[in-house]
Amino acid sequence: MTRTSKLMIVLLLLVWSSSACQAQEVPPVSYDATQLKFSGERAFAIETEFVTHFPNRHSGQPNNRRAAEWLLGQFTELGWDCSIDNWEIVNYSRLTPLNNVVCHLAGESEREILVVAHLDQASTTVQGADNDGSGIAILLHLAEIFATENNRPYTLTFVATDAEEYGMIGSARFINTHPNTKNIIAGMSLDNLGRDYYEGMNMELIGQYDGYGPIWLALTAREAAKAAGLDVYLRAPIDQITDQAAPISFMDQGPMVAAGVPALGFASHVPAEYSDLHYHLWHDPDDTLEHQSAESVKQSGLVVEALIRQLLSMKDFPQETGPYLYLDNSGTVVHGAPLWVIFIVFTGLFFAGSIRAGKFGSWKNALPHFLGLWLPLLASVLSLYGFVAVGLMNKYYAYPATTKDPDLLNPRWLTIILFVTGLSLFFCLGRYLVRRYAGTSAKPHLAEIKSLALFVVALGALFLLFRNPFSLLFFVPLLFWFLIKGRNGIGRVLDILFFLLGGLVIYALIYMFGFITLRYNLAFLWYLLYMFSTRMIGFPIAAMITAVLAAGLSMVVIPPLEKV
Repeated sequence: MTRTSKLMIVLLLLVWSSSACQAQEVPPVSYDATQLKFSGERAFAIETEFVTHFPNRHSGQPNNRRAAEWLLGQFTELGWDCSIDNWEIVNYSRLTPLNNVVCHLAGESEREILVVAHLDQASTTVQGADNDGSGIAILLHLAEIFATENNRPYTLTFVATDAEEYGMIGSARFINTHPNTKNIIAGMSLDNLGRDYYEGMNMELIGQYDGYGPIWLALTAREAAKAAGLDVYLRAPIDQITDQAAPISFMDQGPMVAAGVPALGFASHVPAEYSDLHYHLWHDPDDTLEHQSAESVKQSGLVVEALIRQLLSMKDFPQETGPYLYLDNSGTVVHGAPLWVIFIVFTGLFFAGSIRAGKFGSWKNALPHFLGLWLPLLASVLSLYGFVAVGLMNKYYAYPATTKDPDLLNPRWLTIILFVTGLSLFFCLGRYLVRRYAGTSAKPHLAEIKSLALFVVALGALFLLFRNPFSLLFFVPLLFWFLIKGRNGIGRVLDILFFLLGGLVIYALIYMFGFITLRYNLAFLWYLLYMFSTRMIGFPIAAMITAVLAAGLSMVVIPPLEKV
């Protein structure tokens, strides 16, 4: 196939994909915006009572349980059918009791609208006013409002969750123990909703490790808010791509979305000029009522009430499956076949590269070299599990600690030294074993190494294609590996450069989250170790990541074999 033919095929695919965009239908606003009753003053009074009576209520602490019991009493007095769900986990390497407050307000149908806010707070805060006293206040005030109304077509389920700060554990508990999640029409989580500088509302649609909230629900929320004169912002296309590529949620809608429940998370929009102050207050002792306002709580509460009333007024609800990309400027959505063609063609590039690099499957000499690099990397991941077992790293149930936690910001240097030493020894052992047991084999040609390496990458891409196709974004820079030529002398530096360029997206994300969003700086590398040790990055994903890394290394590291 000529270069011109290939170019024509690519152009045809792009044109076809563009023409395949479909107009996204938005359910018409069918509720009466004049019915909205939310009071900022009342919600702020509830928040004040909650955070002043129950400070230091992070999971496992006495005030955490007292806060749950107080909420149970408040909801029950309003006529809601409530219970406390108690269970235990191991967090910070110690047994931690947890409790969700689960309340129902029966409607004509068992189908339910789910709203959650978390009653716990970060261990680094005192009042936890915005995070998440504001969400709890909105939840309880909405419970007051809807308890006075009759003829609800659907059941309302309000949950005050525990351990949101430790990986949405309470939300996951509720979803995992729910008798029939298909009865949940839609879910929403409420978090960070009351600071005096907030403007409008953001929505998070990310699932916990999997999935993305449906666009119909996000658009319904925006239109319902707009009918009340309120602003709700959609995620830009580039954010939708990165959100779906790295589905690590930080709000309680995450487990809902991962379980296939249509859900979104509400959090307020932060003006750019307040970004530094916002970071300072996040998970900080200064997250107090001083920075809250009745007006901010009101605008947030009205948005949530508007969406609930809109959902209550609807008889039919759209059904969406699979990844998508919504283009707000044109009101169109790309999903289904167009996206899958792009994902499949991209994955096929690596299989094609493997075939072109050498005789497909002629990897007898290259395989020991690859294994000598992959198995040491895999062993280093297993060593992190061992560090947790012997107490060199803390054991966490889901996510490692919370943002600004000393355990994340103060690396244990003995553990790091042992990890780096172990990794070095594993590599030395790997090369020794290759030399020992494959030493009589011919030194592999670059064509054989490259063919095997690109095939391993292709298998990794295929794994992502079935698991989470937008994660193929991480493989885009790996196209630089096609340019590795096995150069000698100064040219070898160029090969190493192409190898390093293959990590561009990973480097960008480390910089974005470690240095900008979380501001951990180099301590983020310690956080990365915890991501593996806590199984945030599960073993199958870790095996795939290390295999791809070993594939790239195999093309720039000299094989420990002699020519025959």
